[in-house]
Amino acid sequence: MAIAKKLRHLIPAEGRVLIKKKFPELVEKVAIGVDLLPSALNGRAWKRLLQPNPNQRLHHLSSKMWCGFGERTAKELELSKLSDQRDRKVLASTAWSLAKWYAFNRDYGRALENLILMTTAIPRMRRNAYTQLMIVECLLQLDRPDEARDWLQWASRGAEPKAELCLSAANISLALARLQSSASSADAERLSLLNQVYEGAGFSKIEKMNEAAPLTLGNITVPHPRPVEASAKLSVLMPAYNCADTLPTSLISILNQTWRNLEVLVVDDRSQDDTWQVIERFAQTDSRVIPLRHERNGGAYAARNTALAHATGEFVTVHDADDWSHPEKFAAQMLYATSHPESISTTIGVRVSSDLQFDVKANMAGMLMENTSSLLLRRQMLVELGGWDQTRMGADSELYERVKAKHKLITNKLFMGTPLTLILFSGSSLTQTKAAGLATVNYGARRQYKEAYRFWHASELAKPEPDLRMTETRRFPAPRILLGQKGEITDIDLVIVGNFADAKHSTEHHIAQWDVLARAGLKLGLAHWPSYRRAEANIASPARTALAIGLAENIVPGEAVLCTTAIVLGSDLLNDPPHPLPSIQTERLYVVTELGLSDEQHEAFRQRFGCAPVVIGSDYAEPLLAALTSKGLSSAPT
Repeated sequence: MAIAKKLRHLIPAEGRVLIKKKFPELVEKVAIGVDLLPSALNGRAWKRLLQPNPNQRLHHLSSKMWCGFGERTAKELELSKLSDQRDRKVLASTAWSLAKWYAFNRDYGRALENLILMTTAIPRMRRNAYTQLMIVECLLQLDRPDEARDWLQWASRGAEPKAELCLSAANISLALARLQSSASSADAERLSLLNQVYEGAGFSKIEKMNEAAPLTLGNITVPHPRPVEASAKLSVLMPAYNCADTLPTSLISILNQTWRNLEVLVVDDRSQDDTWQVIERFAQTDSRVIPLRHERNGGAYAARNTALAHATGEFVTVHDADDWSHPEKFAAQMLYATSHPESISTTIGVRVSSDLQFDVKANMAGMLMENTSSLLLRRQMLVELGGWDQTRMGADSELYERVKAKHKLITNKLFMGTPLTLILFSGSSLTQTKAAGLATVNYGARRQYKEAYRFWHASELAKPEPDLRMTETRRFPAPRILLGQKGEITDIDLVIVGNFADAKHSTEHHIAQWDVLARAGLKLGLAHWPSYRRAEANIASPARTALAIGLAENIVPGEAVLCTTAIVLGSDLLNDPPHPLPSIQTERLYVVTELGLSDEQHEAFRQRFGCAPVVIGSDYAEPLLAALTSKGLSSAPT
């Protein structure tokens, strides 16, 4: 019972005596079971179990970094490092949280300093793949590829091969070759590293399409894919907008799939370049390509719905017009789908540049991620749900969760360690924009969108006959910025600013005040400013209900509002606001407080909202309407 004896220190001596006295047989069985654990697991699984994982040692403040309080949290964690010196585990978790934050904000020097601090506090962390990826990424970004190579060779010595480490090594190889102004000299080594990933998972290896040309996303192929007998028909839905340069690579990767029984419905979303001509050219040479065209631009999800309406396959999936998929990907998914009717599947992807540099997502300290666009399911199931919500981004996740909620299906991420899709990464893409990109998943537009659709899902599932169909009329609210509406918002009369995750600002009293204002003809907006203490909390149910029924509209960071009146629920909101905030400029500003405002608060409100604040009580609806009427403002009731 060697392992059991080593673990006994986790229970105080008095507790061990009492437990052993009361339950001697149970103690014996548990001890035997613990010692048999290594033999019950294979060697690799046992190593992973013992491997220290920095993502499992996150500092308790780290989540606040991604919820609108990054700078404040970083300052607090920097200060706490002085007091954490005695506790190595706490010091390591503090340094790891800071390293990810600095790397996300491209401050790679400070990120590297904290990674070194973490591995000094707990040396075993050097052997973890997340740590290795982050240190290599920082060194490469700091133009120190020699150090990155030497460090990765040392840190991964004796470790089992891992896909992300192979991709990281490929990045090092390219960086070293570029120092010698001969990037092509590294092509063979980079291909070998990438093929370690594919062949290790049982997939065919890739090669250059044109041996004389540089290794790029558009110059790779699988010359000898493993054939498979295709039975059911698969419809591949592909939105295309201004992608004449990348579309050929994407279409070739689809048409070369070993699952031959497929159709590719390509929807030109009113492109301004030669995208339509490219689609037509492919359609002329391969009858499986079905060209479709929008009369006006509607976004990727509208294009998917158009393709879905014309699809004839038993199964459907999506492929973006700038990505490359391994030719055996669809076969892997379809073989799973036809043998597991109770399941749906997705695959794994990795973001790459056009010259095949693999991107590290600093907030997750990894490269591989679930590719929700690769969701493959029965077409009829998707048709019955009405397809995708026609936002400009974020609807993949909504559909994914809606399908699972409706049908209670098992989701399987196939080949977790193998990136079957290479996702072209561009810093200018929609998913990278600050106002509505991936950074807003935990705070901002995407966070509010996710809360809204989950509230709708839950509300429908609570009904005797849930209806989760997507229709032309919106089923739940979404921020305008996600609906593609640009420019200043000028049709909202009154913006209410508050911490709506705080129950005291979401009571029936406040809802009743808003109802009075709305009935008087004012169009309301709600701007949620979370507090640092409860930064991770969702908007409370009463306020979320008010948004869901259209009593008010959700205003999010990245949006700019010009309004007649604004009300701030609490004088302390500007003491420590999240960042960023929506821009709200108003003619009249009221602050709900039982106390007056200090000179500092008065000036802070004036600068933030563009006018001097007026103190008002918690029963603000009637006095506000009277004030608007007396001023003769256009939004006031007559």
